[in-house]
Amino acid sequence: MNKKHRFVFGFSIVVILLGYLALTSGVLSNQYEVSEAVAAKQNLTDSVIIVNGSVVMGTEKWDALNRTFTFKLTDGIETIDVIYTGERPDIPPDATSIQAVVTGRFNDSMFESYKMLTKCPSKYDAADDITR
Repeated sequence: MNKKHRFVFGFSIVVILLGYLALTSGVLSNQYEVSEAVAAKQNLTDSVIIVNGSVVMGTEKWDALNRTFTFKLTDGIETIDVIYTGERPDIPPDATSIQAVVTGRFNDSMFESYKMLTKCPSKYDAADDITR
């Protein structure tokens, strides 16, 4: 194989790899908004994914005996039922909105989460008032 053929062969391999990475980058991403996760639910049944959304206020229930927190999560388009197992999330009782990021998998009827992060805007309002 002469120099020109090796260059063309090597360049072709690089182009193929870059094309493959570009095509699969969206497929390999495991972070979704609620509506994206619902749309792809059939393909995600056995996959651990991360779902972002807002907790539907009034749907939260803490079961201290089983250490489970159930609630509805929405992105304004779709809504899913979530059951989180672990420590009780730090959510102020007067919270008016809660952004949540849950990690887990879909089962038949709901999303089972083993990791949950919350950000509650009302939790930070008092600090803003102090600095004014």
